[in-house]
Amino acid sequence: MFRPFYGTLAMAALLLIAHPAHSCSTFQLVRGDTVLVGHNLDEYTPVPGLILVNPRGIAKQGIGWGGFMNPLGGSPKLSWVSKYGSITYNAFGREFPDGGMNEAGLYVGEMSYWFTEYPKGKGLVRFYHHHWIQYLLDNFSSVDQLLADLPRVAPDGHCRWQFFVADSSGAAATITFVKGKAVINTGDSLPVRVLCNRRYAREMDTLRLYQGFGGSRAVDFADTSDDRRFVRAAAMLRDQDRKVGSGDYAFAILRRLDLGNNKWSLVYDPRNLRLSFNTDRSRKIKTLALGELDLSPSATAMVLDINRDLEGDVVKLFTPYSEAVQREYVTKMWDGIDAGFFGNLLFKPIMKSRMVSRIRGFGPAKQQ
Repeated sequence: MFRPFYGTLAMAALLLIAHPAHSCSTFQLVRGDTVLVGHNLDEYTPVPGLILVNPRGIAKQGIGWGGFMNPLGGSPKLSWVSKYGSITYNAFGREFPDGGMNEAGLYVGEMSYWFTEYPKGKGLVRFYHHHWIQYLLDNFSSVDQLLADLPRVAPDGHCRWQFFVADSSGAAATITFVKGKAVINTGDSLPVRVLCNRRYAREMDTLRLYQGFGGSRAVDFADTSDDRRFVRAAAMLRDQDRKVGSGDYAFAILRRLDLGNNKWSLVYDPRNLRLSFNTDRSRKIKTLALGELDLSPSATAMVLDINRDLEGDVVKLFTPYSEAVQREYVTKMWDGIDAGFFGNLLFKPIMKSRMVSRIRGFGPAKQQ
């Protein structure tokens, strides 16, 4: 299949920015009947973005990394109708989330891992990594269902990510792609429900050096010069403060995991279907309940600027999504990324255009 020459140049440029200096973290907190997922999105540059309400019953078609650069190429295509509505946090507009939760209580989120190698199997359906997250939220209600789909549909793209997934039952899993194969930790192989930017096995090896986990080292929360976010989160999950509400404690953990470059902090409640969040632009806690949102197929997708200076319940402050909104936020995000000379010249204009045009025509599936 013909591949434009600029695809190779753009890929080389994007590899230079595929390892940004950020330190994202995700954990699951379980206390009695409470199950929460906390996530920090960290970066050294400003991060514009949206909280996005995605209705169910929308007809879609997947797009892979190759499909961005060459619409006639790429992996086999897959079409679906979204079974579940979702609430996601998106830096690149609709259909390209960094993470989120659907109305069944399934959470999916990404964290950078420099050594990621996505599957390349012939005939395997591959989606651009942001779009793969939305596909999972559209189609699955549990961690088990999601994991069972991995041999059929996999992510690809320029960002090297690993993933944390969790559901309303309290199940959780980490997914890391090593040499093209999915390495999964779940159940007994996931004794500590935390994931940052190293492989899970390596994090556990380090954790065993600390007091309470088999070693003699003390957990030092004051030392932020050494990246021990996994250790700090593990210690705080083990020593949950019973005097502090679960939601407040989840945000307390996220603050302890901030190495000074946190941009967004989000806490999802998959049992009560709620989201709480704040950002570096406004540390006031914003909240919303999925049950108060219209997720029906006839509903309009809705958006809220994640960085707005608000506080409390923000459900009534969402506004209708539009192509103009998509263009605005896609442009804001890409304009803040330095992809090198060829990437800035060739790749960024292509991605901006495709991420805007990609969402045209989405709507309720036709009745059979």
